Amino acid sequence: MNGQTAAPSYGQVLRLDELLQAARVRDDDVDLVLFLATHQSCEIYFAVILRHLEATRAALDAGDGRLAAARIKPLPVVVSTLVRQFDALATLSLDAFNTIRTDLGDASGFQSVQFREIEYFCGVRDTRFMNTAGFSPADRARLQRRLDERSLQEAYRDFAAGCGDRETTDAVRAALLDFDEAFALWRARHAVLAERFLGGATGTAGSEGASYLWNAARRRLVPDVWAVGMTAVS
Repeated sequence: MNGQTAAPSYGQVLRLDELLQAARVRDDDVDLVLFLATHQSCEIYFAVILRHLEATRAALDAGDGRLAAARIKPLPVVVSTLVRQFDALATLSLDAFNTIRTDLGDASGFQSVQFREIEYFCGVRDTRFMNTAGFSPADRARLQRRLDERSLQEAYRDFAAGCGDRETTDAVRAALLDFDEAFALWRARHAVLAERFLGGATGTAGSEGASYLWNAARRRLVPDVWAVGMTAVS
């Protein structure tokens, strides 16, 4: 090899041994494997979304609207992938779902710290979620940091007010609208899934189940982008 270090393999690049061990794909219950894998996939994509949102805010603060629009552009496609995760969960039988739900106890997607980070980062600053049962002190500290930092909505508002290029501002607004709309559809799909399995029953971790999710589907991550007149006038 003339002293050259061999390039890492596909599995090494992806750290597949560690990833699959964490994913619990070898558990005996194949229905549980599907349930856990879909939720773990969501958390990986939530991390990707947060990275792109941070890059979007940085671009807006730097006055680079074209870069901001480019950073937000992939996210609706990512969110549509998350919608398909719920489609996979809908294939579970009611008995399988109820067994998994019983075995998981109070553990719930309602306790997703990263999803609350996305909301807080974008500008939905509902501090009641800080008191969610199951959050650790470290979880609450992460959320508090998101509350303390500049939101994406603030960055967009300042950019729209100061940008003299209407075309660029409209491109940023359109990209953010697509992202926010995709998340509204994801929430609605989640609500349908919950209603499929829970009916009108309460959800885990103290949530109101499908009723809560339907109300959440009406919430917008970046409300300012939906307001008429927020774009700059040339």
